[in-house]
Amino acid sequence: MPGRLVLCPTPIGNLEDVTLRVLRSLRECDVVFAEDTRVSTPLLRHFDIHKPVRSFHERVQTQRLRELRRLLADGQTVAVVTDAGMPGISDPGVELVRAARDAGAAVEALPGPSALLGAVVLSGFDAARFRFDGFPPRKPAQRREYLQSQLHESAAVIWYEAPTRVRALLADVGAALGGRRVFVLREYTKRFEEQLIGLPSDVLASLGDPPCGEFVVVLEGTSATATSDQTDDRGASAALALLIENGVRPRLAVDAIVAATGMKKNRVYAMGQSIAGRALGDRDRN
Repeated sequence: MPGRLVLCPTPIGNLEDVTLRVLRSLRECDVVFAEDTRVSTPLLRHFDIHKPVRSFHERVQTQRLRELRRLLADGQTVAVVTDAGMPGISDPGVELVRAARDAGAAVEALPGPSALLGAVVLSGFDAARFRFDGFPPRKPAQRREYLQSQLHESAAVIWYEAPTRVRALLADVGAALGGRRVFVLREYTKRFEEQLIGLPSDVLASLGDPPCGEFVVVLEGTSATATSDQTDDRGASAALALLIENGVRPRLAVDAIVAATGMKKNRVYAMGQSIAGRALGDRDRN
């Protein structure tokens, strides 16, 4: 009979977060596949678990997948651990799951620590719907284009980010989505855990420079601000129409509304085009 693949979440920072079921599974398995043996071996030793440990990362992926199929065909149980948290989330563990399923083996995912879920709950944002996008694009141009695509996303969006790029991410979020709040969770469950919430510019001002540690960033969805945004749009549109009707040039009228409200210029400009289009249609009908 094919063996089993067991995904074992490990502590992110606090060793007390490991579950009894995870410890039992690690003690009963035949071999452990680890994202980084330098991280996982000391953890296993701390809990007095002595099992063969195999590294599993991109450079040895082909070799390890062959070994996994052989172990499963022999009816053995393979436990999978990542550096911290749930395996298979933004790490190579997903390839092991696919290979095990293709081999007809049983696959189990044990409950345990997750920085992703911790950040969603701690943010206090509406999390009836949320989306996890892993790591955002690294290159500035691609990241800014990606953020523009989130302009009308109603669900909360969650990212993992490296300390070397988190300030650039927040700056780009502020430029593209400045009216939306973010929640930043740094070093979750560790001694120096930090939680920051507010507009991107406010969070940036409170963030250490250079930042240290592991980061989870939650972007609030548009649903939380939809009502106030609609009210702002109606008021700005009415004021813009009044200026244009009284002979103010559309470009100057747009600049005046932007200066008075702080709204994005392209948003107000679109309103001006809509008003001009309606006025032209009225003249044609008359």
